[in-house]
Amino acid sequence: MKKKGIGFASAWQGSNLHFGHPDVSTVLIELREDQKFYVGVAAADLGQGIPETTALIVSRVLGNLPLDKIVMIDPDTGATPDGGATGASRQTSVTGNAAFNAANNMLDLLKSVSSELLNTSPSEVEFKSAAFFNQDGENVTLSDVIDEAKNIGTSLSVIGSFKAPSTEDLDEKGQGYGVNQFGYATYVAEVEVDTETGEVDVLKISTFVDAGRIIRKIGAEMQVEGGVTMALGHTLTEEFKQENGWPLTDSFTTYLIPSIYDVPPEISAHFVEEEVPFGQLGAKGLAELVLVPVAPAVINAIYDAVGVYVTSLPATPERVLQAIKDQTPDL
Repeated sequence: MKKKGIGFASAWQGSNLHFGHPDVSTVLIELREDQKFYVGVAAADLGQGIPETTALIVSRVLGNLPLDKIVMIDPDTGATPDGGATGASRQTSVTGNAAFNAANNMLDLLKSVSSELLNTSPSEVEFKSAAFFNQDGENVTLSDVIDEAKNIGTSLSVIGSFKAPSTEDLDEKGQGYGVNQFGYATYVAEVEVDTETGEVDVLKISTFVDAGRIIRKIGAEMQVEGGVTMALGHTLTEEFKQENGWPLTDSFTTYLIPSIYDVPPEISAHFVEEEVPFGQLGAKGLAELVLVPVAPAVINAIYDAVGVYVTSLPATPERVLQAIKDQTPDL
């Protein structure tokens, strides 16, 4: 017999560097003779889309410049400024704000150079469609500005930095301003439990996430889908076993990570875009947060389906079946 259940879980997760560690990122932008903006930051992309998000932020500041006009330089500690660690869910909120500042610095520089050609003040120059316009509608192109910069000896290269609000180490009572930013999430899991085998099928997971302003929605949605899938492994299948210090789980035939066949048919991502006073972007960390509510939501759904809690992860068919047979929590 198969029974269905629904479970809810909420969670919060701190992001950015904690407990007094300085959290700084710097981004470089250069306008080169091919009329493209080269953006560099030594921030390693682990799959979450740092280059795409950074390019999009620069594009929006520069009048929604086409993305093919922006070239992301591969991270290189010898050629690109330090973006800090790719960890603590910090890159979008910290490096993103640095990119925002760098792009505004570039815009100010270009307006200053173009204003000489347009016989106006920089404050009256508008940049749109890859051209600079004065109040009378006269315009000059990027090529014109590049030539003028060479004539006057101005380098079209800028940097922008951002330092996250300072934190402090906790005192002996565990009190203090140790974290400067929190994200929040509530998940709903729908499962089907086979009462004869203990097998759990996750049918659907609906996610509701407050990660501040979402900069690149498709990237955020993919982050949710990947995080949910990763956490399902921790919840249902992944278990490292050892005996007398020797691993019994020594390959992926025994340490079972989720495959595409284990992904729920539906993972929906809903974002509560509550902007926060954190730099100019209003974005918060997302990457680690999206994993946290999965296990408790699924475990609660199993309880709703069959009336027992499995309190030792992963909730393997053997553990679920034993809990059903005992009709008591698997303590």
